[in-house]
Amino acid sequence: MKILVLGNDGRAHALVWKLFASPTADVLVAPGNGGACQIAPQVDLDPLHPDQIARWAFDEQIDLIVPAGSEPLWAGLVDEVISMHIGACGASQRSSRIEWSRCFTKELLLRYQLPTPHGRCFTSLPMAEKYLAAQPLPVVLRGDHPASGEGVYHDRYTALEALQALFASRPVEGSSHGVVIEEYVEGSLVSFSAITDGSHLVSLLPARIYEGLGPQPDSPPAPGMGAITGNSTYAQRLTSYLERHVMQPLVSAIAREQLPYWGIIGVDCIIGAQGPRIIGLRCSLRDMEAQAVLPRMIDDLVPYFEAAIARNLHRLPPIRWRDEASVALALVTQGYPHHYPLNATVEGLTDVDEGILVFHDQTDSPLILRYDPARRERLLGGGSGGLYLTGGHVVTIVALGATLAGARGRALINAERIRFPGRTYREDVGASER
Repeated sequence: MKILVLGNDGRAHALVWKLFASPTADVLVAPGNGGACQIAPQVDLDPLHPDQIARWAFDEQIDLIVPAGSEPLWAGLVDEVISMHIGACGASQRSSRIEWSRCFTKELLLRYQLPTPHGRCFTSLPMAEKYLAAQPLPVVLRGDHPASGEGVYHDRYTALEALQALFASRPVEGSSHGVVIEEYVEGSLVSFSAITDGSHLVSLLPARIYEGLGPQPDSPPAPGMGAITGNSTYAQRLTSYLERHVMQPLVSAIAREQLPYWGIIGVDCIIGAQGPRIIGLRCSLRDMEAQAVLPRMIDDLVPYFEAAIARNLHRLPPIRWRDEASVALALVTQGYPHHYPLNATVEGLTDVDEGILVFHDQTDSPLILRYDPARRERLLGGGSGGLYLTGGHVVTIVALGATLAGARGRALINAERIRFPGRTYREDVGASER
């Protein structure tokens, strides 16, 4: 089976690594990065051009396309390839609205009484201003499209200014001026995903996500600084609760809305004093979630993707997991997420302990595998030189352990062995499961 993975971040590398282990899979990646392209040949395709991807995949007899992120789905990937009888793991363009329209998502969650913070969506600035004026502080504002931004505001005047700016901006052509206003819920951010065929689902594991450069509440924003999965009684109960009270009702709601869907569906929750509250939906694994969850998966991932597309996911058993905790630790440059040293190289990747995984995020190298369409074979890229940075989030160290503390210790020790200018990371990742 020929599989094409779309993406160039840590999720793409993690998926390539997992799919590569399947005895039936021949994996390609577009465009990949310095890590993914060491095990899967690179294909020169833009994930945001589904028409080009569809034509190439048809010519090259690709059996399955797996987008690491949701952007290809937003662009209509599934709609393009379905008529060519090419499997694509993901939602249709209309269904992917659950991620690219926060207003649509908020109304969906409220309509089906799914647990979500108190709030509303507005497309009228005067109505939004009146509603905001009556809400207790702090308050959360989210633009309709994810690229619009979001923020927590403790001052009403600042919140009003941000609200006006969100209505004035339109970061993506065709996006609306809608804004979601909702209460602030204090707690841990947890991502939980499942594989679904639109009617049935097979759950993955919940992953606690670490955002921000530090543990302080006022720490500068920085995405994907770390993630953990636990193997304690608490983690097992959280998985069961989220599957029963969040994911199963969500899949049922999507089915009732007649939204075509097969592939990954995910929720981002805040686990607060009142229990989980959904703050967003996803059509793919979250960055750092994939790196923390996939290494614990014992079973082959390919049959689950195939069953989701064939609409017979109910015939497969639940996924088996290693009875170990995982800690995924992002190694970033000083200045992340805005700046990084140009032409800097990465060293020490061969110095990590056996069993430690290193997923690349923003790296490249001339010494990678490339796919030659003319001969349909793998070629080693030309040029010389080692691995170099293409962004501030360089690699992610992943360690497994019998306990969360043990996995964290292994991750911290091996993080010191990887070197690049300005390397830094959050030492508190995994210090607590909750």
